[in-house]
Amino acid sequence: MMRFTYFKALLLITTVLLQTGCLSTTVVNLTPSKLSRNAESMYRFEAAWESNQKSIQDDSIEGYVVMDEVQYPMKKVQVVKDRWEALIPLNPASEGYIYHLKFDFIYVSNPEPKPNSLRTKHFSLTIVEPNAR
Repeated sequence: MMRFTYFKALLLITTVLLQTGCLSTTVVNLTPSKLSRNAESMYRFEAAWESNQKSIQDDSIEGYVVMDEVQYPMKKVQVVKDRWEALIPLNPASEGYIYHLKFDFIYVSNPEPKPNSLRTKHFSLTIVEPNAR
């Protein structure tokens, strides 16, 4: 009798896991660690948003590049699905920067939707002279 109950519990857990799958949301930094210095001192930061969570409201997603506690908003790229970018002015006298990416979103929950946020690890960016890559 005990063995049959154990088997039923195992079968139920396996069924639930197979139906739900592994839910994940990931942000991938697509910005190179080195960029060539340019005359405008404007630099493109890029990220990919990857999620298989159906509960996230797509129109609520907002991406940011966070540098020195300043949040620079990212815009969704129209041509490529789940791709985000920001054009950020950087100090022409500086060479190195530390930043991370942050995405805010709302997910469906009972009794009402709830906000959440996802942050990446810190990344470094070095501005190099052209032809010095």
